[in-house]
Formats: sequence, structure tokens, C-alpha cells
Amino acid sequence: MKKTSSSVENTLEKKSPIPLYFQIEKILETQILEHTLSPGDQLPTEVDLCKQYQVSRSVIRQALHNLVNRGLIERLPGKGTFVSHHIIKEALIRELLGFYEDTVEQGHRPGTRVLEKRVQEPSPEIAAILEIDTRTSILFLKRLRFIDNEPHLLSETYLRIDVEPRLVEEDFAEGSLYELLENRFGLFIAHGTRIVEAVLATLDDAHNLDIKPGSPLLLLTSLVYLSDGRPFEYSIGKHRADRARFEVDLVRTRNIGDPKQNRDDKLVYTAQQPQEEKDV
Repeated sequence: MKKTSSSVENTLEKKSPIPLYFQIEKILETQILEHTLSPGDQLPTEVDLCKQYQVSRSVIRQALHNLVNRGLIERLPGKGTFVSHHIIKEALIRELLGFYEDTVEQGHRPGTRVLEKRVQEPSPEIAAILEIDTRTSILFLKRLRFIDNEPHLLSETYLRIDVEPRLVEEDFAEGSLYELLENRFGLFIAHGTRIVEAVLATLDDAHNLDIKPGSPLLLLTSLVYLSDGRPFEYSIGKHRADRARFEVDLVRTRNIGDPKQNRDDKLVYTAQQPQEEKDV
């Protein structure tokens, strides 16, 4: 019998520009990833969550809808909403490379088509992630990335141009962003975080990536930081699942040294469709 999760503390900041649904989504996400809410736990009903957070039902529904889409929770008709049993959080630690460097390193030819490029004010969510004010302009890029002339990745990138305003003059169609930052502007990327999820292709994804709607994609959400600790780039990338996979090397360290030094992962691109296994 599944247990029902206990109520979580109301930590909403209702005067914040960050939308209430986004705050609630992050509260529940944290509880799930930290196992305050365990796989199989039942969430309170929408009505109970409305009372708990003192918000409208539409706010709760939006938060839950986002968590369902991300695979963190699942709705069972006639039963309720439960924490998913299929959440796996792995520490993927590697040398931080961009798409261009990753591709060249593996012997392929990268290419880029810039679909959108504009200076805009960030949404409250993006502003919170990049730790800036909503009135601080950012640079938005939507790019289709190619490997050996075949579309592999559709990305949306948000860059802080308050750090380097001259970025708006770049076309971003050639070369590595990280090399550009280092060699031309003297900005150095120090570290980042990356979340990997599985999603289905929308009509727009399918059109750009030359696949069928509903095809599986690997969704990579990344946030990278400069050497001074400031978040600089937030990106959302959708990779064709038939062209990419993650490889993770794991080594038992026996508590000798830093275990992080013995782990590595990388995104590996395949130029051909995986062949079906044949009986031998």
C-alpha cells in the first residue's frame, strides 16, 4: 500500500517575480530528488495543495503538469498522483566541452544554422536561473546543430550579455562558444551542471531534426558558470536519441583519493542508424 506524502512547509515567496507555479514545482522537485518524497509516495490532492500553498487550482495544475512532463511524477486515473518509480539521479562528471568541441574531438564535422538570435528581457524563470534581474537583457539563441551535414541537436541558449555586451555582435554560426569566450573576451568557463531526460519530439522538433513527431529525444538542460562563480549560460538541448548516447565510466575507489577524479562521461555521436541484432 502506497503511503501518502506528508505536507511540506510552505516556502513560497509571493512577492517574488518568479511565478508561483514555478516555485511550487521546484519545492516538490527538491523533495523528490532528496527523497523526502520517495518513489511510490502519493502526493496530496490538488485541493489539498491549493489549501497548503494558498494558491489557485490553475497554479497547482501547472506545477504538476510540468513535473509529469519531466517524468518526476505520474498520474494514475482514479487513484491519484504519485512520485515516479523511474527516477535515476546519477553524478555525471566530465571535462566540460561544448557541442563543437565534443564533435571535433570524436572525429566528426560540426555545423550550425542559427534559427533565431535576439536580445530580450528574460522571463522570471530564466532570470532566477541566471541570477539576474528581469530587466537585465540577455541574448537568446535558437540553433540547429549538424554533424556531418545531418541534424542532430536543436538548442535554445540564454547568455548573460551584462557580462560581455560584445557577444551580440557574434553570429554563432561557426566555432566553439567556449573558445570564443576564452580567446576573444578573456572569460573562462569553470564548471557546470547537466540534467539528462527523455522526451518526445514536438512538431517543431520533428521539422527541424528531420524525424517523426513523437520520436524519442534526449533532453539536456545545462547551466555553466564562469571562473568568478557567476552563472553565464543556460541551455536546453534536444538530441536525436537515435544519434546520441551517454557513456559513463565507473571506478571503485576504495576511499583512496577523490572519487570524482575517477569518473567520466561523454556524449557519443553515431553517424549511422544502430543496426538490429541478428541471431547467430
